[in-house]
Amino acid sequence: MSGRSRESIQRELKTRYRNLDELQERQAKFGINTPLDLINQIHDERQAIADLEEELKQAAVAEGPADASLAAEKRGRSSSIQTLDDRDWDNLLRRIKDGNCTPFLGPGLSAGLLPSDYEMAQAWALEHRYPLGDNDNLPRVAQFLAIIRDPAFPADGMARRWQNLKTRPNDREAAEPHSFLASLPLPLYITTNYDDFMFQALNYRLRPATRELCRWNPYVRDLPSVFDPGSTTEISPTNPIVYHLFGHAQLPESMVLTEDEYLDFLVNISRDQNIIPRRIQKALVNTSLLFIGYELTDWRFRVLFRGLIASLERSLRRTRVAIQLAPESPEIVGITAEHVRWYFEDYLAKDDVRIYWGSSFDFIKELQERWTDFNERNEVPS
Repeated sequence: MSGRSRESIQRELKTRYRNLDELQERQAKFGINTPLDLINQIHDERQAIADLEEELKQAAVAEGPADASLAAEKRGRSSSIQTLDDRDWDNLLRRIKDGNCTPFLGPGLSAGLLPSDYEMAQAWALEHRYPLGDNDNLPRVAQFLAIIRDPAFPADGMARRWQNLKTRPNDREAAEPHSFLASLPLPLYITTNYDDFMFQALNYRLRPATRELCRWNPYVRDLPSVFDPGSTTEISPTNPIVYHLFGHAQLPESMVLTEDEYLDFLVNISRDQNIIPRRIQKALVNTSLLFIGYELTDWRFRVLFRGLIASLERSLRRTRVAIQLAPESPEIVGITAEHVRWYFEDYLAKDDVRIYWGSSFDFIKELQERWTDFNERNEVPS
């Protein structure tokens, strides 16, 4: 027996089933004239599936439900979480160690401190009598407000909420997500959030950070930047950059919030590649990308991933990890949460994205544990 985890076996089994489906589709096109090598490939794939299913049974017996629950409890995580393979973890940790990882921070990272996009949308929809059924869709509700009030109304309202915020992350807690991320030796953090939590966490850890804005519209295009020609600002793990892709609350005109603003953002960066500084583009291409705090269906992730990252040249296939909340089963007979997981994994597979099924806090907790263990194992003897 290999000793692999059930999650690892299940992942390979899913891939094998997908391969078999593709081979059988090819076989159907050939009919009775199917080439011998294709028949052999189908046979080998079926045999591999049978072996994996037997291995999965043995792993289930060896681990047992009680042992599995105990192992999850020891790590402080729900047994429903599906983590990454050890190989993907090792790749990610080594890239972090070398400073070749770029975190993207989404709204889920501030859960419990700030209202979610859905909560903000519903509050605005109720307050302003939003007439449509999708009252939890923030860009659409914000678009409605921009029409019935004025174009600046949504950003101004969002900025006031953020600026009047009384609850903030406790940067003294090593386990607080922003605080832990600030402890990693990384030169660049990209956020689609409007808050300054990452910037403050870095400075608390005596890593003097520079906050940068994406200059995506005429109102912010002339702001000074460390990416301007002739700038002498050093960008390194000791002097990191926090890059606000969709603006921040202290400058409402920089914010990407309504449907029109998301579309304008995409149009503008496609017309002028210089809007995204070359240093940022190189990071998107040449480092492992770590998406934390996103749901794969929300606007921020879709615009970020499909609109920005997919438009750049292909990377060197360094690991990309998306942190995703475990999906709920749709109210359709025969469709399970597992089917939803498989759909998202297939959707992102062509872009070499690995998915960690759990919350941002689950991921940060496991990353912190593995990071500590990784450094202890790779510590150079004195």
